[in-house]
Amino acid sequence: MDSAGPEDIVIIQRVLAGDADAFRVIVHRYGGRLRGFCLARLGDADEADDALQDVLLRAYRSLGGFRLGSSFASWLFAIAANRVRTRRVRSAAHGELARRAADVARLAPDPDPQEQAVSAIERTEVREAVARLPWPMRVVVELYYFAGLSVEDTAVALDLGIEAVKSRLLRARRLLARAAEEPAQPAAGREGTLQ
Repeated sequence: MDSAGPEDIVIIQRVLAGDADAFRVIVHRYGGRLRGFCLARLGDADEADDALQDVLLRAYRSLGGFRLGSSFASWLFAIAANRVRTRRVRSAAHGELARRAADVARLAPDPDPQEQAVSAIERTEVREAVARLPWPMRVVVELYYFAGLSVEDTAVALDLGIEAVKSRLLRARRLLARAAEEPAQPAAGREGTLQ
C-alpha cells in the first residue's frame, strides 16, 4: 500500500492546524471516487449521497487519528466501507422489521382500539428508551430485538465477537430495566442517553 502522497500530507496538516477550508481539497480530490464506491455498493443515488456525507464527516472528525505513513486513500475507503456496511445492515433491519410487522398485522384479529392505543404507547416508550442507549448497545439491541437477527448474525453484521454481543445485550437490558423503574419524566427531562 502506498503511503499518503506529499500533497495529501500538506492538506492533512493544514486541516489539523485549523484550516477547515483545506478539507475541500480532499473532498474535490476523493469525493467522486468515494461516491462511486458508495453508489456501487448501495445501488441508490440518494443513499450514496447520504453515505458520502457520512464518510466525509467521519473522515474530517477522525483526521487526527490518521497515521501519516499510511495510505490516505485506503484510510478513506475503509471509512467508506464501514459506513456502507452500517447503512446496509440498517436498511436490511428496517426492511425485515417492516415485513414482520406486515405479517403480524395480516394475521392478527382486529384488536380493541383501547388495547391498540396502550400498545402503541408502550412501543413508543420502549423505542425512546432504546434510542437513549449508548450507540454500541443500541445497535445490538436494534438488530437483535427489532430486526430479529440471532446473536451470531448480529456479531457478524457488526464485526464483533459473540461474547461482545451478549455482553452488550446484557448491559442494555439492565439499563432499560433501570429506566423502566424510574418514574416518568417530562419530555424536557428525557434528553440525553441512558448511562
